[in-house]
Amino acid sequence: MRTLILTGPDHEGQHAVARALKQSLAASGDGALILGALALLGPHPSLSQMRALEQEALPQPRGFAFLSAGGSFLRDNKRRSLVYEVNARYAERLQTLLLEGEFDAVLCLHRYAAEAVSYLRRIVSFSARCCYVSCDFACVPFLEETALDHYFIADESFADAYQKRGIPANKIVPVGIPLPVDWFSGQEKADARALLNLPQGMPCYFILNAEDPESAVDALLDRFSGDSGRVCVVAPDGAPPRSPFVARYAGDIRVAVLAPEDRLHLYRAACDVLLTAPFGAVSAAAAVSGVPLVHLPTSNAFEAQTARFFSERGMSLAAETYASAAALALGLAKDAANRERMYAAQQNACVADASQRIVTFLHEGRC
Repeated sequence: MRTLILTGPDHEGQHAVARALKQSLAASGDGALILGALALLGPHPSLSQMRALEQEALPQPRGFAFLSAGGSFLRDNKRRSLVYEVNARYAERLQTLLLEGEFDAVLCLHRYAAEAVSYLRRIVSFSARCCYVSCDFACVPFLEETALDHYFIADESFADAYQKRGIPANKIVPVGIPLPVDWFSGQEKADARALLNLPQGMPCYFILNAEDPESAVDALLDRFSGDSGRVCVVAPDGAPPRSPFVARYAGDIRVAVLAPEDRLHLYRAACDVLLTAPFGAVSAAAAVSGVPLVHLPTSNAFEAQTARFFSERGMSLAAETYASAAALALGLAKDAANRERMYAAQQNACVADASQRIVTFLHEGRC
């Protein structure tokens, strides 16, 4: 089986889900091609086109409706919309890929890709099964206007919401969120700390993702009593040479600034509490690993739904400010009973084999 995996924005969560699907497909002897939205604009897109894609086309629903009837509308009004051009270019290249790529399945990890595939199904014929794969614990609006074969969602509790929006029940398949196998270390906390040269006798806090990492770090440091804890944080700029973020904490023994290519799975295993923006895949991985979790503030509506899903089930603590996140994290590190309750809730709600379930469904029609 040959599968095309379409992602949307340049987003760590979507990259992780795509990688997990590719790993499971490869384990079953299947091939997979991952393409982001930017790649389908072709070589050397202009800066204005990239901005139009990322800032307007990807966030807005119904972008491909204009391709059905909007061409003449735009000509009649003697103007050209940059978003229209971006969508048309994306659809044209995707159409060529679908007609010539001989794919058996297409997995859309973003509403934009799902809308594009649905549009193309109305104007050209291709045999690939087309599915949506949710990357968040959320009900995605306007997804009901797409025309796909199946919708793989993060949890069965969202099925009713999708049905109320008009997606047939027989097309909804609750599977969880696909997670890459290399996100799990298998190391005990003490062993992971020894490998990372982290102290054994004090709390360690791992900030994986944050809209404002500096505020997240500073809020924790403000609550430390002297040298009483460690903060490991992934640099938002990738920690290149002369990184301002690295320089900000240089010389502070309490802070370890990490690059994305560092062994982040070991830091997850080594920490007492994980603090992160509520990405679906990252949150699911923390739950599967049984890591105490604090969700940081977010301005993203889908991420806010993920935080609410986890906190309502006792799988995380959700903060509205970085100061409250720090307070929750320090309290959680000291409260063994609360950590045990969170661990039990996590083990009852999240699964590690979502990508395998999707591959099995593609092969056999059932999970």
